[in-house]
Amino acid sequence: MSISTVSRNEGRIWGVGRIRLQYRSWEASHARAALLIVHGLADHSGRYEEVGCRFAAYGFSTFALDLRGHGLSEGRRGHVDRFDCLLQDVDRFRREVMGLVDVSTPLFLLGHSMGGLVALRYEEEYETTFRGVIVVSPWLATAVDVPRWKVTLANAVARLLPAVPFRAHIDADALSRDPDVVRAYRDDPLVHDTITPRLFVESSAAMGLALQRSERISTPLLFVLAGEDRIVDTQRSLAFARSVTARDVNIRVYPESRHEVLNEPDRTEALSEIANWIEDRLP
Repeated sequence: MSISTVSRNEGRIWGVGRIRLQYRSWEASHARAALLIVHGLADHSGRYEEVGCRFAAYGFSTFALDLRGHGLSEGRRGHVDRFDCLLQDVDRFRREVMGLVDVSTPLFLLGHSMGGLVALRYEEEYETTFRGVIVVSPWLATAVDVPRWKVTLANAVARLLPAVPFRAHIDADALSRDPDVVRAYRDDPLVHDTITPRLFVESSAAMGLALQRSERISTPLLFVLAGEDRIVDTQRSLAFARSVTARDVNIRVYPESRHEVLNEPDRTEALSEIANWIEDRLP
């Protein structure tokens, strides 16, 4: 695998409802593929600096979007009116990237956590142009069951006060075994740890739809899962991955990893395996 030089850039697009969305890019000098990244809840594209540089060095120009209500993008923190808005934003982002790379460049999509849910729902609802999709620790169920009364309350509040902010209570220590990653996450001013009732309810509905419509997915999939995930339910992700009827589905579980597999001390192995998976699906 050849090593390419990396050029860092930033850009903006208009999302649904004229919400301005920010993105970062790490572009290879002679790109052989383009990788679009969708982050998780409370996260942002800036935390993918190392990932973007590594993939760009492999020759894969990498573009990471700040979802609405996250990072440097506009919108209420941790809020969305409809989950479909996230899918539409990703589609606009895809079209933006297609205009930035050579027309023949194969596109790949990587989604982590809530971004993994977004990636799966996108594949189920859109005529995809992606050559492959990497799903890392997808939010298909929380690691700890949410009490029924909390779900009932969230549904009621989502109707009356849909955008009222609540703490998401994301445990930084559950993200990675790397203390530097945990420390940086806690000190990051763009990490907001906020979720609104509407986003919670919309995400829950999206999880149900993802399970119901998995037969719509035909794009090659790579599931990258954490064996010690205390944020999302890895067993549910495994069951989902095994239920997908697409011909090219690969599953990789890192037994000791926590939620952010790509930020773990042994992340070089995971990043290398993803790069090889992409390489194998290039023309």
